[in-house]
Amino acid sequence: MKKVIIGAALLALSSQAGAISLTMTAVNQRSSSGSLSTLKWDGCTTYTSATGCINPANNNLSNMGLTASTAVWDWNPTTGVLSMTGMFNAASTIGSSGSAVASAVNGDKVTDLIINTGTQTTTAATYQCLEGNFLAGVGANGCLNLDLGADGVLNSSVVYNVGGNANCVQRTIGGDDSSTGNVRTLMNTAGGGGCEAGDGAFNMWTVVSYTGPGGQLIVSNGIPLASAGTSYLTFSVAAVPVPGAVWLLGSAIGLLGLVRRRIAA
Repeated sequence: MKKVIIGAALLALSSQAGAISLTMTAVNQRSSSGSLSTLKWDGCTTYTSATGCINPANNNLSNMGLTASTAVWDWNPTTGVLSMTGMFNAASTIGSSGSAVASAVNGDKVTDLIINTGTQTTTAATYQCLEGNFLAGVGANGCLNLDLGADGVLNSSVVYNVGGNANCVQRTIGGDDSSTGNVRTLMNTAGGGGCEAGDGAFNMWTVVSYTGPGGQLIVSNGIPLASAGTSYLTFSVAAVPVPGAVWLLGSAIGLLGLVRRRIAA
């Protein structure tokens, strides 16, 4: 029984030891024309086109619900799982502008995200697409993929996280609105069961580059970084100060002592 307990504990510890802390450094995408955008996601204070800093004076961003991300990221190079706890959101602005009057296109807000590059699946606790102000000005809605019709007003509604499923979106089209395609969802989905077919925001299953501890990780949607339609996340990877094997050995010794004391008691 003692061996079973220790074995199970070591299995759990080895899984934890494989995870390496990350720091997000950039969120980028390219438009259909190939123009590169730097999305806004962070609470930093350098409001330029080259940074991800959210300008708190920009009402277009605050009105869409964009706030500084709180996500804590980890990467397991053995399993290929990128995970985070907390909240992550990012949105694009015209010209990647960081000004207080920059128009916002759209973005995404997600909590407790898990991207499994091995199984090519993405899960989360919650997901929501964030609609900016720009597309409404040209008679469209990006999150719901709608033409707003002659009146130029959104007459449709949406519900996210239906039944507790972060990938289930229900769209109800109203007025003279008309569909121009799938809604934006957490990951690609064919829909069904009361959920809309969706084009995924986080189909980030391609590891473009991983240079190890102290280096960099880039994951993308599978489109080359220089090509139109690409979307990718960039992280700096923490250096690992203590080799995992040493850490595991120390943990194993500690667990063995704990089990022996409990058995003796």
